[in-house]
Amino acid sequence: MDKIELLGINELCKRLQTTSRTLRFYEQKGIISSTRDPFTKIRLYTKDQIIHIRNVMALRALGLSIKSISELQQKNTDLKEAILSRRAEIFAHIAEKNREINLLNEALAILESGEDLFDRNLNDIDFITSSEYEKIVSACTEAIITGDSPTLYRYIGTTLASYMPQSAFEAVRKDTLQVAGEFVAKKSIEQDKSYPNIVYSNVDFSKMGVRIKFVFHNGRIDGLWLNYYELR
Repeated sequence: MDKIELLGINELCKRLQTTSRTLRFYEQKGIISSTRDPFTKIRLYTKDQIIHIRNVMALRALGLSIKSISELQQKNTDLKEAILSRRAEIFAHIAEKNREINLLNEALAILESGEDLFDRNLNDIDFITSSEYEKIVSACTEAIITGDSPTLYRYIGTTLASYMPQSAFEAVRKDTLQVAGEFVAKKSIEQDKSYPNIVYSNVDFSKMGVRIKFVFHNGRIDGLWLNYYELR
């Protein structure tokens, strides 16, 4: 490309894997420019213009809007600020979508329990955020490791507590952790990618790891499983 003084729009589109319509739109919005052939009026591009177009396409790939890119070019904002702003927008969108998923999970749980969905006010359901899930799971993981069942059961829902009384859980915990060996370290807490109300806590012991699965319903732990995993 260094040997080419001017590149036609069709050739540029092939090289950048874009369309002439996109380039014309960007030019119309004032974020890129072209050079016109004085006779044919065909759009041609210099090396500097092509580099600039590549930069604009990189910013678009990051999700920055035409307006944000225009403001960057006018020096009204800096690149880091624009990227942070875009990331915040995405996080807000994810949080809203997670809330919608939680609402759907709650609706399904109500239907599966045999209740009438329309007898319940879904707006009154107590939703918790991902960070709140993590705090609860961290506290409950510590309680399971140390055998502090009273603390754990402060977060257990009534349905699970009726199926698994505290004494029953203490027996299961003792048998499970005895096989795993001595406690080594809490490794990680992970939210399920498909079901935000499911959170996993991974704990390393001397002989093997224990993966604790927490299932939340209406802000309480409604399911709890302890499984082994091999240490790496």
